[in-house]
Amino acid sequence: MDVGGLVLCLMWNVIAVSTAWIQGEGVKIWFLALIYFISGVPGAYVLWYRPLYRAFRTESAMNFGWFFMFYMLHIGFCILAAVAPPIIFKGKSLTGILAAIDVVGNHSLAGIFYFIGFGLFCLETLISIWVIQQVYMYFRGSGKAAEMKRDAARGAMRAAL
Repeated sequence: MDVGGLVLCLMWNVIAVSTAWIQGEGVKIWFLALIYFISGVPGAYVLWYRPLYRAFRTESAMNFGWFFMFYMLHIGFCILAAVAPPIIFKGKSLTGILAAIDVVGNHSLAGIFYFIGFGLFCLETLISIWVIQQVYMYFRGSGKAAEMKRDAARGAMRAAL
């Protein structure tokens, strides 16, 4: 599925940031890149990959809901990583376009690696949008959307009483 793409993006991010660190950008960005990789891969598995697997296995509308919520966060992170605004440590801990433009002026090899990382995060974002569309089309076609609305209405009714 899509976890492999995230693993590739975050691993390339570690490689590119390591190159920038070796060329003098500082160790803080490397530690952040490592934290993204160490927390991002298992986090993706627990937060959206496993709920999606369970949703397809059990046809559970609740698991589909968990998947949609956390997968939107995943897409948001991919967009943030592709842009890499200079918020945390001047944005150089993620290989986005703004960081790539900034790094390529001082360190050409690291800049090239950052541009490759930008391309990978863009590709991951596009693939993730396609995946969520496919899952949503299945979800709507299987009648789970109506079931989820009924469950929400029942829950609201119970809370009101």
